[in-house]
Amino acid sequence: MRPHGFPASTKVTGMATQKKQPPSKSRVSKPPQVEAQATPPGAALISQLWDEMAKRGQTTHQLAESLGITYVYLMKLASGEKPIFQIGRETLVRAAEYMAIPVAQAYLLAGALSIEDFVLTPTLDERVAQVREAMVHDAMWCGLALSDDVWQQTPQEARLLICMLYEQAAKTTWLDWTLIPKGTQAKAKRAS
Repeated sequence: MRPHGFPASTKVTGMATQKKQPPSKSRVSKPPQVEAQATPPGAALISQLWDEMAKRGQTTHQLAESLGITYVYLMKLASGEKPIFQIGRETLVRAAEYMAIPVAQAYLLAGALSIEDFVLTPTLDERVAQVREAMVHDAMWCGLALSDDVWQQTPQEARLLICMLYEQAAKTTWLDWTLIPKGTQAKAKRAS
């Protein structure tokens, strides 16, 4: 049986994983080559670790030692048996040091972070304020927009209804309706 993500020519014998190679190169395993569809989250980290290990001419046992984890655990990560994105911070810091990359990049490679994690999502109140701002500056709707004082005294459900009506009329979308509290949606459904 071969570990998930390793090429078919990789053979597992006992505890060691070795690529069929001439005897002089048998100490270094090749990085796992994984098909795009079968790539588990975080496989990029394992692949880069394998590349660095090959550059250094080290074995997987030496790599595991450098990362401060057991060889068995490393092989479970490489095979996809253990989720790579759940690697602890200490191990990711060691991996980053091993590859001479920033720790944040190790988190990204491990799949522990995604690009969306770096984007601040506006709150519902901020989105409602954006819709109202657009309504106030829309030549067709500015005469119907409530004054600041009246807007502040208007209940949240009514503000949401006004925003929804404006979005439909202007054929725009600012609000993420999944952020609207459940009680508010129920009241809005009963009213319609």
